[in-house]
Amino acid sequence: MNESDPSIDPTAQAAPQAPRYTNFSEAFDSARHDAESMAREAAPKLKQALAGAAHDLAYGAAFGACFAACFTKELIPEGLRESLRRGANAGREAAAKAAEAPEPPPAAMPASV
Repeated sequence: MNESDPSIDPTAQAAPQAPRYTNFSEAFDSARHDAESMAREAAPKLKQALAGAAHDLAYGAAFGACFAACFTKELIPEGLRESLRRGANAGREAAAKAAEAPEPPPAAMPASV
């Protein structure tokens, strides 16, 4: 009824394994070496992923801005666009004229009572 494998003895104690490293310095150096080699392998993949993400983000931002500008340009009637152009030019001229005008002297402050 109960078949048992004589090669497996549940009462037998497993022999303790010897420590892999003889001291902390050796373990630390081994871990540092392993981390360096893994970082060297991972760095190119990470750089490629970041470059791809930056490209996609820049493309998306440029596409969105240009699409919005072109769509708005097509949506606004020509008469309104011309009025906006004239208003912008008049504003630039007024700003240039104001920048060239001499500054008025500061107003005298009334004496405190």
